[in-house]
Amino acid sequence: MAGEQRLSPDAKMAFIALLVLAGIASAINVGFIGWLVGPICIALACFAVARAPLRYTMLALMFFALVLENPAEGPACTKWSTPFLPIGALLLQHFKSTIGFGPIGGMDVMLVTASLVQYSRRRRITGPIGTPRPMIRLAQLTFATIVFMVLVGKWRGGETSFALWQIDRVIYLPVVFLLCQAAFTQPKDYLAIGKVALAAAVTRAIMAIWVRLTVPYTVDPDTGLSSLPYATTHNDSMLFATGSVILVSLLLQRAGKKYTRIALLFGPILLGGMLANTRRIVWVEIILVLTTLYLISDTNAVKRKLNRIMLLLAPVVAGYVAVGWGSQGGIFKPVQVIRSAVDSSADASTAWRDLENFNLVFTLRQFPLTGVGYGNPFWEMWPMPEVPYDLEKYVPHNSILGLYCYGGFVGYAGLTALWVGGIYFTIRAYHHCKAPLEKSAALAGFAAILVYYFQCFGDMGLGSWTGVYLVAPAMAVGCKLTVASGAWNMAARNKRAARAFSPSQVSR
Repeated sequence: MAGEQRLSPDAKMAFIALLVLAGIASAINVGFIGWLVGPICIALACFAVARAPLRYTMLALMFFALVLENPAEGPACTKWSTPFLPIGALLLQHFKSTIGFGPIGGMDVMLVTASLVQYSRRRRITGPIGTPRPMIRLAQLTFATIVFMVLVGKWRGGETSFALWQIDRVIYLPVVFLLCQAAFTQPKDYLAIGKVALAAAVTRAIMAIWVRLTVPYTVDPDTGLSSLPYATTHNDSMLFATGSVILVSLLLQRAGKKYTRIALLFGPILLGGMLANTRRIVWVEIILVLTTLYLISDTNAVKRKLNRIMLLLAPVVAGYVAVGWGSQGGIFKPVQVIRSAVDSSADASTAWRDLENFNLVFTLRQFPLTGVGYGNPFWEMWPMPEVPYDLEKYVPHNSILGLYCYGGFVGYAGLTALWVGGIYFTIRAYHHCKAPLEKSAALAGFAAILVYYFQCFGDMGLGSWTGVYLVAPAMAVGCKLTVASGAWNMAARNKRAARAFSPSQVSR
């Protein structure tokens, strides 16, 4: 096993050559260079994936998926971009957008290659920590549910081209989870995953701060709208919120002085990134997730002190919110941000989404059990303002209502069962683990799934690479910690299952 986990020299060389070649091509930034370098980069990446242990592959893909710019998400690609924008386009978009043809992208090639390699190695690679079988079955259920929703959509006259875009939003999570649970089989793998997530969050936060400080923008005095509405992307809200929760979990679980220093060092950077990115949903996510974590976490000396402090501050906070609810700007800006996210009378964007939600619910009421199916739009019974986006009726802002609309209760239950399983195992791991770092990892994994859900509910988080590469490793961590802590005895359960389905038992 130890030999399998080493990174071979040829894989290292291929990866280094890939980075150098891609960096040079991005610096030159000439169109025909992409035609020449792109296939070579893909070939080098496939070779590195084929030769490297799956653990290294998934950690690298996670980092690049979280850090590289996706031109489809903007506005960094129009207002400002790093020199690595072409690399992000090659990995995170379809080849049709980069080299002019191809219905798949670089990430698809990497995931298929990793899957084939893992399939070929499955009898030779084992690890001390397995994965609870129910999570494997729930991932398989997700695939079956997608097929079901496609068939329902075709039966109702849906268009295949739109169905493919809708599938693109959901199919990657179970794929990446299955690869992550196969890759991370060592007791300390959660540390590597946490480091990658935190490094990516800090990197993107610094990028957001840099954009806000260096890119010129204007603010309309009449509407208050900025010509640079956000610095990096909407989906970075998930990354910033998850990174913040990782730091809070380390403090809450008293992981040690080293991790306290890390939290004090990186916390202000993440806060600056969130302020620079000006996405209101990140504050909603942090408030809701931290409240949930606080309620479910064990009581210790830190929590008892916080209880006393919050009890003293509760009247002050309530008065601040009450006074600031109807005020504008100034010291009440945080209250206005929260109000704009929940009160449609205070924000035009929220009002527009209320109309969209009404139409989604109306469509669901016509097909409550199976939904309208993939490939069909929601019914626009309440006219909505026109937007220059062809997929608007197929990929709504509220991804949760969208799942209900297109899949009905059957489809929604089938697609989100994997999320529920992830919640179950991360919480089970938290309550059975003893080491502070393990408990912190379990809390952070639980938080990543919650953040993803809130992002899906509020702002098209479903299927984003950021969400996929935060949630899939988080679910894998929860599964492994549950097994490692003894909360899920796989050997005993396998024996019981074997006895239950043995010929002697069946004959009785």
